[in-house]
Amino acid sequence: MKRNLFLIIAIFLGIVGILLLGNIITIGDKLGQLTHVYVEYAFYGVILILLLIYVVRPIVKVHRAPEFPVLSVDESWNVAQLKHFAKRLAKSCGYIQDAERRKAHQQELIAAIKAGGDNSEEIRSIVANEVALRLDGSKEMGVMGINNRIKEWGKTVFLVTAVSQNSKFDTVAVLIMNYKLISDIVLATGFKPTKQQMFKLYVRVLTTALITYCASQVFTDVDGVAPFDFADAADPDMADAGSDLGDVDVDDTGFGPTLMHNLKKLTIPGVLVGSAIEGCINSLLTMRIGYVTRSYLTEGPAALSGVKNKRRVKRRAIKESLKSMPAVIAHSSAAIGKTTAKVLKGLFVSE
Repeated sequence: MKRNLFLIIAIFLGIVGILLLGNIITIGDKLGQLTHVYVEYAFYGVILILLLIYVVRPIVKVHRAPEFPVLSVDESWNVAQLKHFAKRLAKSCGYIQDAERRKAHQQELIAAIKAGGDNSEEIRSIVANEVALRLDGSKEMGVMGINNRIKEWGKTVFLVTAVSQNSKFDTVAVLIMNYKLISDIVLATGFKPTKQQMFKLYVRVLTTALITYCASQVFTDVDGVAPFDFADAADPDMADAGSDLGDVDVDDTGFGPTLMHNLKKLTIPGVLVGSAIEGCINSLLTMRIGYVTRSYLTEGPAALSGVKNKRRVKRRAIKESLKSMPAVIAHSSAAIGKTTAKVLKGLFVSE
C-alpha cells in the first residue's frame, strides 16, 4: 500500500514538475522574444532565487535544528534529567524573533535554573512554563506559539487556494506553504522531530498537494447553490403558499412574504461555492499536518509507535483541525470582504 502511494505521489510530482517547467520555459521564451534574451535569463534567475528562498532554505533550516525526541515534561524524571532538559531548552531560544528579548530570556532562564538548585518541583515548573511558552506563545514577549502558527497557516492556505482558480498554482502554493508550516513549527520550538518522523511529514505534504490538485479539478465545474430554496423541497404546499403571498402587495401583507419570495431566487455562483469548499479542504489538511507535527515534538517516537498510537494522533489532529476551522473561515472571509471593500471604494469613491 505504501509503495503504491509513493509511486502515485512520484508520478504526480513528476507531471506537475514538467507542467510547471514547461510553463516557466514558455513564459521565459516569450519574454526573450518581446524584449531581449537577457530578460529571459533574468526571469529564470528570479524563479531560481524564489525557489531557493521559499523551498530550499526552509528545508535546510529545519534539518539544521537539533533533534529532540520529546518536548514535554516526564513526571518520572529526576533533578539531573530535568536540569539537562532545561539547559537544552535554554540553548535553543531562536523562536524569539527579537535578538535583545531572546538574549534577555536566555539569561533569565539560565539564572532561574541555577537558582532552582536541586529542587525538582521548581525546576519542573521552570521547564513546564518554557514548554508552554513555545506552544501557546505570549503577546508580551512577541511570541506567537505553535498553536497560533498552525491556525495562521490554515488561514493563509484558505485565502490563497480559495481566491486562486488555477489548479497548478494551488498545488505549488500548498506544497510551499506546508513546508513553511513545518519549518515555522520547528523554528518556534527550537527542535525538529526525528528523521523518520520528518520523512512521514514530507510524505503527508506531498499527499496533501495531490489532494489539492484533485480537489481543484473536481470543484471547477460546481453548479450554483440556492441557499433559500429549501422550502420547495421540504413542503411543496408551503412553497405554493409562499409564491401566492409573493404576488400580494407589500402594503397589504407586510415585508416578510415578498422578501422570502425574492430570497428563493438568489443563487450563489458555482465558482464561489467551489472555491470555498476547496479552501476549506486545503486549510483542514494543512492544519492537520501542523497538529501531527506538534504531536511528534511533544510525545516523541516511543509514544507514537504502533498502529493504535498512530491512529490516535491522526484522529486527534483532525478533531483539532475541525475545531479550528470556524475561526479560520470567519477570519479569512472577513479578510476577503475587507480587501474587496477597499478595492471597490478605490474604484468608485473619489477623494
